[in-house]
Amino acid sequence: MCLFCGSFFYQKAKLCYYHIMKNPFDILEQNSLNFKLTPISFREIFFISESPCDVYGQVDGLFKIVLFKKAEISNAILKDLLHKKLANLFVMEDDRFQLRIAQQENLRNVTRSLSIGDPLEKARLQTNLLTLNLNYLYEDPTDDNLLNLQVQSAKNLATFLYNKPQIHEALYKEFIKQGHHYIFAQPFLSTLFLIGVMKNSRMYIDKDIELFFLTSYFKDIGMSAIPVEKYNQDYLDDEDKKLLASHPQLSVNILKGRLPLPPNHLRIIENHHIYSTLTQRLNLADKDDPSTIFGFETMMISVMDTVAAMTTDRPFRKAESLFKSLDLIRLLIGEQYPQEFKLIVFYFKNFFKSV
Repeated sequence: MCLFCGSFFYQKAKLCYYHIMKNPFDILEQNSLNFKLTPISFREIFFISESPCDVYGQVDGLFKIVLFKKAEISNAILKDLLHKKLANLFVMEDDRFQLRIAQQENLRNVTRSLSIGDPLEKARLQTNLLTLNLNYLYEDPTDDNLLNLQVQSAKNLATFLYNKPQIHEALYKEFIKQGHHYIFAQPFLSTLFLIGVMKNSRMYIDKDIELFFLTSYFKDIGMSAIPVEKYNQDYLDDEDKKLLASHPQLSVNILKGRLPLPPNHLRIIENHHIYSTLTQRLNLADKDDPSTIFGFETMMISVMDTVAAMTTDRPFRKAESLFKSLDLIRLLIGEQYPQEFKLIVFYFKNFFKSV
């Protein structure tokens, strides 16, 4: 409470808005905070029991600590912050690392205990933490510690999901509800679909599953080298499209020598947009099939990526129906790979029962 009038207190000064504005020192402090604070995502305070640092919000245009260091973080507190419209949060630039460490430790703990407890709940928590860590990795794709944690966690998740296809549909719905930005959601969604189809095919051994999971999951990391504002535009001109289409090669540049993948899997990453690029200049009825040039596995990863992209919203377009997505896939591979196309349709028919 304000020492002078009993209104809400501001930071450690314990002054209300009126008395802050009368105090030149506090005005200077507000200006100083503008340079010291960095924004964080609201979801960065999910999944941790106490705040590792002071967390700020904005009240009447002024920065105020809404969570003190070591303050409890419960569902009730999170809901209260949202109710008060305090979803735009900030921390001191030097404290951001502490928040990242807390979430990484969470990811390690959940990864170690993935097989213990309710499968759907553990998978839900693991995928959200993995996606949050992917955000950190996109901010600093050259950090080997971030990459290694992401790789090890993804390996464990690959085995877990391959052995539990019965939770895929529910996990998909839970993940979609979280509202992750599409550049962080797309890698998981396309890989979840890929694992499901591979499981149904009964053609792959455990090592294959792990390698294809990593290949599919990390194929878009080149997006980290593209300016963030390009992701959120509601209109893309030809130059923007060309820039975004460069991310497969950028992914290879970032991952080469750092990700435990053989050369042919790096080639899959490099060419995983074969249908989004080649079909723009090839007649779909042409007998020359891109998969005969780049390989069957490249085709499968590209197809699952296409379905995941088409069935989710983008800033520049709305999501398409699953039916329309599969109709495009039929045009792309139905003639050359009729059995594989039937396998894909069978998987999605059982997966999206309510779509």
